[in-house]
Amino acid sequence: MCFDQNRTASIPIEQPSRHGILAPAEICPKLMNVELAIISTSPEVSLDVQSDGADESNKCNKELQNAEIARIVKAKDLNSLREFGGVQGFAEALDTDLENGLANDEDEICCRRLTCPQSETKPPQEGFFHILWNVCNKHLIFLLLLCAVLSIVFGILEEGLHTGWYEGAFIICAIIVLVSVPMIREYWYSWYQPRRKKLSKNRETAVHVFSGGSQHQISISNVVSGDIMWLKKGDQIPADGLFISGESLKSDDELESTIDDQNPFMFYGAKVINGEGKMLVVSIGKDTVWGEMMSNVINASNPLQVQLDQLNSCIQIIGVLITIIILVVLFLRFEFSKGSAASVIPDLKAKPAAIKEFIDAIYKIVKKPKRKTDLLTSSLTMILVGIAEGLPLMVTLALYYWNKKALLGKATTQDFFACITMGSVTTICTDKTCGLNLNQREVDTLYVSGQFFNDESAIAPKVIEALCKGIATPILGLKRPLSSMEDSLLSWASLKLGLQLDILKQECIIVEVKELNFDEEGCGVLMRKDGESVNSSYWKGSASTILAMCSSYYSSEGAMNVIDEQKRVFFEQVIADMQGKHLKTIAFGYKKTDIATLEETDLILLGLLGLKNSFRKSMEDCIGAGVNIKLVSGCDASELESIALECGLNIPNSDSVVLGENFRNSTPEVRMEMVDQICVMASSLPSDKLLLVKCLKEKGQIVAMVGARTDETPAIKEANVGITMGSGSTEMARESSNIIIWNGFQLVQRTRTGKKERVQGYPSKLLIGFTVLTLDPLV
Repeated sequence: MCFDQNRTASIPIEQPSRHGILAPAEICPKLMNVELAIISTSPEVSLDVQSDGADESNKCNKELQNAEIARIVKAKDLNSLREFGGVQGFAEALDTDLENGLANDEDEICCRRLTCPQSETKPPQEGFFHILWNVCNKHLIFLLLLCAVLSIVFGILEEGLHTGWYEGAFIICAIIVLVSVPMIREYWYSWYQPRRKKLSKNRETAVHVFSGGSQHQISISNVVSGDIMWLKKGDQIPADGLFISGESLKSDDELESTIDDQNPFMFYGAKVINGEGKMLVVSIGKDTVWGEMMSNVINASNPLQVQLDQLNSCIQIIGVLITIIILVVLFLRFEFSKGSAASVIPDLKAKPAAIKEFIDAIYKIVKKPKRKTDLLTSSLTMILVGIAEGLPLMVTLALYYWNKKALLGKATTQDFFACITMGSVTTICTDKTCGLNLNQREVDTLYVSGQFFNDESAIAPKVIEALCKGIATPILGLKRPLSSMEDSLLSWASLKLGLQLDILKQECIIVEVKELNFDEEGCGVLMRKDGESVNSSYWKGSASTILAMCSSYYSSEGAMNVIDEQKRVFFEQVIADMQGKHLKTIAFGYKKTDIATLEETDLILLGLLGLKNSFRKSMEDCIGAGVNIKLVSGCDASELESIALECGLNIPNSDSVVLGENFRNSTPEVRMEMVDQICVMASSLPSDKLLLVKCLKEKGQIVAMVGARTDETPAIKEANVGITMGSGSTEMARESSNIIIWNGFQLVQRTRTGKKERVQGYPSKLLIGFTVLTLDPLV
């Protein structure tokens, strides 16, 4: 309940500031109580009430307008945004000012919070005593505790205080083992999942907003729609909104990182990686794109965990039965010991001979001799411990061994069961920029000096030296980590051409570095040798781009020849032949100059290089092992089809390529029929990826989702195994994933080999270890 604008009160009311430490849930009840007190007790209060019909109409129009605003932002509909009046039109609709922000009206701010409260996603914190209670709150523990108490009581009555408590103490030791081992295991699991520790921290982050013409620092939980927020490098975007103004603002969204007037849409969870700017808050909490999708995520248990839970239930039942047997042995031994105190067996003359023989047999087991009875109780207790904790212990050790062997230091697992589940995966859904690492290439063909290079090629040393510099210098000139393709290229040049990278680094001085346009994929470096005045320009890029910049080439003897029209057509045919074999073609150009300017014309062509996709063979092996690969992206269908063919994905018919809109708008029955046939889903939204993962799981598939962006987080969490690709992923995507993998080749390789290792290694190690722990007491 909030104050109406037409209500007036002559009694001053002291209201809490929104910039204080009170949360919305604490502020609003106080306002409500104060208002009720004034209305009920003060005779000076006057109310001007508008007609109910007008209020309802205004409220309905306001809700429709806000819904349209949220739709435009979620759909990234730039045309509708402009028709609405741009960011200024949105600000007027949200009753805010782009320069000064919301007015310092606590009543209005309270109403906005009540209209759309922040969604809380804090995971429950389980402390020591909570875990202790969960472990102890089992029938098995209570029955064993009863056995221990009865054993101590009966033992003291039979043997005295000196030795009668031994057997009960042994059972208490078993209880301690059954309690402490699960607790240690639970803490280990918590330590093994570091991703959870950051989920609640983001809710307490402070942000800067403009309110009443000045800038204030408030908690993220106090942000409301209509706020004008100031963001800088390192800040996490706490809501969906629109860009107002700023300088060089970029987020960690890999596909659309630059935020400006042409791409003004900003979404919850993304992180500002460069620049600073102002944002108009449109949606918060569960009304954000991320919040809506997360509300549809079902946190189902891991398939392996489900199987282990079922097995653990059976083990608990067996443990309870063994405990009952121990109780029966203790009672019988005590009853017979009372009879033996008078050295008389109960009179059984009136009973049938068969019953008398049965009771005599039991009497001999539980009473003669006493040591054998103790051994029976001790053995049953040890078997109980072996059964109850032997299997979980072996599962823990086997999973630790599996994770260590499978990841090989090239990935980080954040879920103890995720790595072995990867061996059971039947479908992998991935974007073109994630799991399909197209840069995982190796050299296949080199055309240099008019011939294809091999180990027996005779090429002039100066041509080889120039080619080595042409390969290495443009890479060294870029101040960034090497890509996998560049690293592979340098390794090949060192092995085949004799490139000495360390010497080159010491001798060369980089004068200028220039990158070509994105479409041309190339870069140039102007360098000179230490102690020399002559500069050298080296260019590397796509073969067609570099060839157009060249006017001559080296022969095998080192002579420089002119590239005439006939020779240029020949080189273009060589490039076309390489591309026909699905090779990525790059070329290297070179020119000496006396001026300190990087030149782009009249270069000398050093060589044409064809790089094959080493990922393709692994992809084909993965598909051959029964794993389906589905390429899901927002790109158009033709681009995704070419990528799929390059990676070795089989597209049997036109039904295998669908648009996200068609999949989204189909009926549930049609979607379930489509899902098995889909190989490529183009023009898809993040919600389409989530829907696809859900459909696959409903069909009984074990799904791995590979993502990198914040808006892909719901699909990553919905999948049986969520995977992100290292530093190329956003922080929120990495926190929500099960496995962070640093090499795209490793992804399909471990999936393929994991299927074989899962069948051969894991059950045998588990069975052997479990058998040893269980049978050890009897041996």
